[in-house]
Amino acid sequence: MGALFAQTDSLGIERQGDKVFVIHKVQAQQTLYSLSRRYKTTVSEINKANPVLANGLQIGQTLKIPYGGEVISPDAEVTKQTKEVTHTVKAGETLFAIARKYEVQVSDIKNWNKLPSNAIDLGQKLIIKKDVLVPVEKDTPMVETTSQAETKRINTPDSVKTSEVPFNSAASLPTTKVQPKEEQPEEVNYPGTPFQQFQKEGLAEVIDESEPSNKFFALHRTARKGTVIKVKNLMNDLTVYVRVIGTIPETSENEDIIIKLNQRAYDHLKAVDKRFRVQITYVQ
Repeated sequence: MGALFAQTDSLGIERQGDKVFVIHKVQAQQTLYSLSRRYKTTVSEINKANPVLANGLQIGQTLKIPYGGEVISPDAEVTKQTKEVTHTVKAGETLFAIARKYEVQVSDIKNWNKLPSNAIDLGQKLIIKKDVLVPVEKDTPMVETTSQAETKRINTPDSVKTSEVPFNSAASLPTTKVQPKEEQPEEVNYPGTPFQQFQKEGLAEVIDESEPSNKFFALHRTARKGTVIKVKNLMNDLTVYVRVIGTIPETSENEDIIIKLNQRAYDHLKAVDKRFRVQITYVQ
């Protein structure tokens, strides 16, 4: 289980009964989904604790985020360790997206893996390093048991004994009752992969179409073809459902784009600019 420590955008913690909330200041590129993973909670729990999110996530907002991990006291002794993980590049992933996922810099990933450019290949293994704080384990003081104390007194030479105490081993040794183990229910493994909900906020862009379509469709980085995505315009709260028909091209112009919409979907959302902030939600 992960432990909670102070970070630049985590302003502190607040306790309400047996619940712990992180006071968090929203930074650029952060989303409700990334915050839920970081603080081991869910997007719905964050929304429930912060009614202000009904108007969308904004940079600079201060949120109370319910924390689901282990909380370590601020005065506890800690030490810094470097944690290293291996990331396998998935379809549609970019170096920028991977850096944002692990909250590290693109330049650091390139240095760790000796990459000459931002180009990466499907299935490529990348080393990711991150400094984490872990509690220092303190030595537990030795506690002398009754039997050890009695043995020491019996083996002490007569010349240094201060008094004679009769020793009754049968009476001095404590008896321990062995409680029968409760039978654990047998685990049942069900076949199949559970559905997972994804939610993200970022920039959408309209697709330049040669011929207008009467359907609602989009391009996405990782969602499979045929996936239906809910798109919410964060400027006016209008919503449209689009179907993924392809992948966003991997170009520098598209690096900050999370979804591309066709003209009809763009018009339905009454967007003003070619690029605008949206929240997308889908399940797969």
